[in-house]
Parts: sequence; C-alpha cells; structure tokens
Amino acid sequence: MATKPLQPATHPRWQPRCRALPPEVWINIFRYHTDLAHLWLACRRISSPLRACAEYAFAKYFLQDVHIDFQLEKYNLGGKSKRPEVPVTFDRLGKRSEEDIAWYRDHRAMETVCDGHGKKGQKWFQDVMCRWEENVNGWKPEMPNYTITIGGSLVNDTALPGLSIDTAAREIRFMWREMLHLFFREHERLQILRETWQIQTTKRIQENNARLRKGEKLLPADYPLPWHTAEAEMRKDIRRARLKEHYRHDEEMVWAITSLSHFEQYGAAGGSARAFTLDVDLPGAGLGEKWFGRSNLVQELFLDEWSCMHRIDTKREHLRSGL
Repeated sequence: MATKPLQPATHPRWQPRCRALPPEVWINIFRYHTDLAHLWLACRRISSPLRACAEYAFAKYFLQDVHIDFQLEKYNLGGKSKRPEVPVTFDRLGKRSEEDIAWYRDHRAMETVCDGHGKKGQKWFQDVMCRWEENVNGWKPEMPNYTITIGGSLVNDTALPGLSIDTAAREIRFMWREMLHLFFREHERLQILRETWQIQTTKRIQENNARLRKGEKLLPADYPLPWHTAEAEMRKDIRRARLKEHYRHDEEMVWAITSLSHFEQYGAAGGSARAFTLDVDLPGAGLGEKWFGRSNLVQELFLDEWSCMHRIDTKREHLRSGL
C-alpha cells in the first residue's frame, strides 16, 4: 500500500499586533532608563535595531554618567580616606571613522588641583600631570590605577581599550563601546554567580533546618558563607579570569594567576596584604620544578589584587557617603 510522503509541519506566521516604533521613539524611551546595566545587557540584545538605539542612547545621554578616576598612588593598602587622583569626565565623541572613540577630560581649574591634603601650586600640578601620564602609559591589567564609575553606583577597573593620553590637553581617549562591553560583562557574571549563591544558600539553610529538627548538631562548615564574604570571592574569581584572558599566551603569568588561590590559602595571613608568608610551597615552584624561584610573581599579583579591590570598595563607600 502506497503511503503519502510526510509533509512539513506548518505553523501560522506570527503577525505583530502593532506597527514597529521608529528608532527615535525607542531612543527617547531608552534615554529615561534608570538601570544602565539592564539597558546594555538586556534591551540592547533584543534585536539589531534596538541594539543601535540603545548604543545611541548611551552615546548621547549616558556617557556623561561615566566617571573615571586615576589614582596617583600605586597601591592603596588600607584606610578609607580620599587619596590624590585625577578625575576625568565626558568631553566629546569622535566623528565619522572615530565614532567609537570617546574623549574624557580633567575639567578642574589648575589652581584647584591638590594632593588630597590641601597641597597646591604649579610644581605640584606638573608632578600630578607627569604621574598621571606614567600611570596611563604604564597600564597593566593587574594594576590599572583607576576606577570606572557608571550610573553613580557601579564601580570596577576593567580595561579602557585603546587608552591614550594628552597631558597638554589634560584628556584621555579610549574606545567607549568596548569599554562598556568589558565593564558590563563582569557585572553580568557577578549577577549570575549571585543568583547561583542565593539558590544554593536557600537549599543549604533548608537542609540545616531539617537536620536541626532531627536533633543533629551543625558544624561551622555546615553554614553558608555570608553574602559579603561570598561576593568578595566571586569578584576575585572574575578578576582572575580577566587576567587569564589577557595573559592567555603567557604561560608563566597564567601559572601565577592560578597559584593565587593556593597562596591566599596558605601564605596570606587572614587575607591581609600586609602580612603573608614568603616561603609558601606553590605547585610548580618547588626545587627543580619549572617555576622555581618565581614565587615573588605570585606575591606581587596578590598585592596588586588586594590593593585594586580595596580601591574599588573605597570608591563605592565614598559614593554612598557623598564624598
């Protein structure tokens, strides 16, 4: 008996119930968005037209909400006081072939530039400019020596792709789309890890409650980490992933970054940057092993990490307190 060939399943074509909004309307909607992370990570990903509208809204209205502060001290090893820095704010965007480039400028009057302790003057101003130029030209991903603040609350020190400086004009330039991509990528990773932590913590608490009802005793290790401790660990993991990506072709740096967790566990006293053991047995750094004598590189990375994270936390605290 002959059988009819199978026919492909047909589905009614989806028809929009209203006409698409023109780009200028979407841009006007996006300009009033109060969650810049959601605008970049969610709204921008819906479609190519909305991507263009969201990026236009950022360029036109929100780059002015991006603030970059270049710290003049190499390390910040403690304390919450304000340190000498060069703050730059949005100045202009490039034209035509340079539309991906943003210029940010130090708009302060020269006579107001001081070291954070009231020290001013022409000589100090020149020293500040020289130190700023050294920081920019000597940029390293493990020690950026700046913080990026977006929307008045989100703070990180992700890369400024294409960064260059003109000290005579007191301005920097960088590729703003790539900067936002790197910044919000880490913000999104932290949000995903936070959601996972919340699920796991809720489950752990429920299991602990069930055990307590049975009369069992709980050990300290049975309790979930508090959020502030868990968040610090997540931020370090995200930061180390950033460094591994940058140094993926440098075997020694990848080893050193991977060794940070071991050094932190066995070498650093209570996680402090001020007290750590110098003779930690790191995997691969023993006598006769490939990285023998290179433990100092791991120690330097640990100090860089601690200082940068402390800098970010200090900036957040200053923003909350209005300093």
